[in-house]
Amino acid sequence: MAYVDFSALKERVPIADALSHLDLKLLQRGDQFRGRCPACNSGGDRALVVTPAKQAFYCFAGGTGGDVIALAAHIRGTDMKTAAEFLHSQLGNPNDNQDLNSSPEETVRGDDQDVRVLKPLTYLKADHDRVRALGLDADTCAEFGAGYAPKGILRGRLAIPIHDWRSSNLIAYSGYTVRGETPKFAFPKGFDPAGHIFNGHQANEGETVLMHDPLEVMLAHQNGITGGISFLTESTSAKQFQMLAAMMEEKGIATLEIA
Repeated sequence: MAYVDFSALKERVPIADALSHLDLKLLQRGDQFRGRCPACNSGGDRALVVTPAKQAFYCFAGGTGGDVIALAAHIRGTDMKTAAEFLHSQLGNPNDNQDLNSSPEETVRGDDQDVRVLKPLTYLKADHDRVRALGLDADTCAEFGAGYAPKGILRGRLAIPIHDWRSSNLIAYSGYTVRGETPKFAFPKGFDPAGHIFNGHQANEGETVLMHDPLEVMLAHQNGITGGISFLTESTSAKQFQMLAAMMEEKGIATLEIA
């Protein structure tokens, strides 16, 4: 096994993401996860406590705690080096992480020139505990091309593809929080979220509804409301509404409902 940098590993692996890889069945209680410790097999249903905000755990049954590597060592009954190698193998190599604004590209022929567009990320997990906790099912995620990102710059977030509303080309991925952290959205360097409308490429002359954010659009779609669009910012400027008006005019959308 290649050398594993403990410090770098702890920085890039959220302790909450390690839970499923360690087969831990913990319940979220506020800002912590609690449950039985399978390593100690004692102490009751609240013996093991994981606190993501502190990147730490504590086992009351074993009287031990520490970081994500220490958690893996405790649960798997190994030394720290072996635990670090396990996490490294399960949660990806940092060299495999793709900068979102340099995702794999392909060249397509536009109206008057070649255009560089992104290829879909193939490693996203549409069926994941964190995604289901948001209320999304695997079919909806697959339809939108979204999913939990186990690696890359959006590791630990719901990766949602953003398309240009005019050309329908895939232009970026947004990372939506699945643990309530801030910011709610993560975007690739250099991407201006105020310049785009989520799901605008699917808008047509039928019913169009402006919703709060992409998650709401996807949840509504899952429940039969297919005309949802949203901005990608938590506050909205006059220029964004001008862009929306331009989209409506170009697509022949006469009225817009605001959810």
